[in-house]
Amino acid sequence: MRRPATSNLRSFVASLAFATAAGALFWLPSYRAARGFFPAPLDDVYIHFDFARSLALGHPFEWIPGNGYSSGETSPLYAVVLAAGFCLGFRGRLMGVWAAIVAVFAVASFLRSLRTLVRPCAPWLSWCIALLPLSVGIVDWSLFSGMEVATFAAALGQSLLALEATRSHIDERRGRTREAAQTTLGVWGAVLVLLRPESGVLVAIFTVVAARGAQRRSGVAAILRAAVPGVAVTALVLATNRVFSGQAQSAGAQLKLLSSNPYLSDVDRARVYAENLVLFALKGVRTELFATSPSSIVIPALAVTALLSPKRRSLAGACLLGATGWVLLVASNSNAPYHNFRYYAPALLLVFVAVGLGVATIARAIARPYGPWLAGAIGLTTSGLCATRIPVQMKHFQRAVANIRDQQIEIAMRLATTTAPGSRVLLGDAGAIPFVSGRPALDALGLGGYRRMPFARAAVHGEAATVELIERLTAEERPTYLALYPNWFGLITSTFGVELSRVTLTDNLICGGATKVIYRADWSALEASPFSTRTNLIDELDIADIVSEEEHGYVSPVPRGGWTTLEVLADASGARRFDGGRIIPEGASETFVVRNSGNAKRVRVIVRVDANARGLRIRSTAGTTAFEMVTPQGGTWREVMATINAPALGDVLTLEATSGPYRNYHVWLTR
Repeated sequence: MRRPATSNLRSFVASLAFATAAGALFWLPSYRAARGFFPAPLDDVYIHFDFARSLALGHPFEWIPGNGYSSGETSPLYAVVLAAGFCLGFRGRLMGVWAAIVAVFAVASFLRSLRTLVRPCAPWLSWCIALLPLSVGIVDWSLFSGMEVATFAAALGQSLLALEATRSHIDERRGRTREAAQTTLGVWGAVLVLLRPESGVLVAIFTVVAARGAQRRSGVAAILRAAVPGVAVTALVLATNRVFSGQAQSAGAQLKLLSSNPYLSDVDRARVYAENLVLFALKGVRTELFATSPSSIVIPALAVTALLSPKRRSLAGACLLGATGWVLLVASNSNAPYHNFRYYAPALLLVFVAVGLGVATIARAIARPYGPWLAGAIGLTTSGLCATRIPVQMKHFQRAVANIRDQQIEIAMRLATTTAPGSRVLLGDAGAIPFVSGRPALDALGLGGYRRMPFARAAVHGEAATVELIERLTAEERPTYLALYPNWFGLITSTFGVELSRVTLTDNLICGGATKVIYRADWSALEASPFSTRTNLIDELDIADIVSEEEHGYVSPVPRGGWTTLEVLADASGARRFDGGRIIPEGASETFVVRNSGNAKRVRVIVRVDANARGLRIRSTAGTTAFEMVTPQGGTWREVMATINAPALGDVLTLEATSGPYRNYHVWLTR
């Protein structure tokens, strides 16, 4: 009884040692670049820290306590794991240490799972196989980055063990049943979904493979056991998002998916999707995995070899299909080519599980003692070929860590020392700045979320839509400082910011821009209230304000028009006022639904337009009417008018550009 326990302990300690050594290769050379912080090569690491801190402080699903529910945490289970560390005392800078501890134990778990999957084979050979994924520098980069990838790898290993159990011989005399294995697979599928939303594709593939192994038992029941937990968790997340944020889709999906970009046509989306796949194939696969000619042959050959083994075919096929499905799904993310291809890391892990199964297949196919030795030589050679890129990835990791420390964390530390506690900051990267500075923040890109305000949906429409939402906030809620990239937010920073301090990187690798600037915010051009006090008002549509647009069923001529714009000009009282709008090209039109018909037979339609607008007409059920094009006064808002028969509640009004483009900022219907 002691021998198995001792063997398991030794295996566990060895797995920890290998995982620690692999992590140290990246952490130790980067420690000096981190200057007092644990090395983190991505600002997104701190997004997880933000959500974990809020959870530990009693504000679950909040980016910052008090901001309200946010769907921006796409790995809620990882936030729970990090929150446990916060409760144990790993706070502030020590949160990075806890993330490293979690990564080491998670990678060790994955190594042990892989060793189990390739049985039966000699212990030394199983170690050679288990270390194959750690020989890939781009995979190590993600595993030890502080992101959820390592925890995902541990859950993936357990899922594959459960999948293998659903198709293996079951000794029911020991209380094990195929039904129990299917249920276990379902539970781990739910864990995968809670770590990465893309895991739905793996749950589907693993479920089909498990059902095919049900033999004489019900395949439908097998599907239910293996799939229902993952489906239920997905449905729960979507329902929670819908109830508390108003949108079932997560903030990340609203911001990053190609399908969410209103300015891309279907052809554009297909082109970008193909570009993402090609870029990953060229830089993520050919450069990192196939760095040498032999590796471009050996790695695919070993994966195919696993498919030739009746014993390992199902598992290897599930891994390769899962990797393919994952890549095809991730390519729909506009951010997929960035962050050193971290979104693709799970697919690479699956590929190397199949490669390891191929090595084990060779060991069993050739008679002893030649088979294991040949397989070992092939495994070590493959590791050596892949490992040639590890030094490059170590250097990449170090440079990325320096970027985050010298820009994001530096900005955060300046805000902590130069601003009053409680000063709200508008930013475009929801990670290190709020975590390190301790200042409340508003995320202009919407990942942080703020009291059901749709900032993520506004962000894809442009800066004007973001400012329109800020206008909806009270003066006390509006940010007092901006910490933004001028190249990302040129209109906001130039219109509403007074520069106070800036940080410029000389070797920018990972940040959104080389220069990040701290500004004092000046929102004096925003209305005290976004709602008009115009007399005899019947209905009002604020263009570029997506809340107002959605209330009025507004449709712009996207993707070949409808681009947002903003301006600050004098109103009738002489005060300088902001308004956001959309550009309508010549020959295009925009429509909206009347939400209040008033009690009049005739109504006046007033449209706030730009100074260059020349031809504009309105079409309703009563016919088409041209607007009176008044001569604009320099530096003031220009309004054009048309009188039409009063539309009924729910009627659709169409504005058309008849002679040149125009910019529409606001529409009023008055008596």
